[in-house]
Amino acid sequence: MAYKLDGAKFPTLDELVEALYPMYADRMSVEEFRAYAEANAEQS
Repeated sequence: MAYKLDGAKFPTLDELVEALYPMYADRMSVEEFRAYAEANAEQS
């Protein structure tokens, strides 16, 4: 299952978090971002 967030698509949620977290690091912890990504990423 692929995950898409902010126009970027990744094969796994872990890869999405690893790639996009630096853009969110000033706003939330990595755990908070993972929860945000799980709730808001489109799955295909």
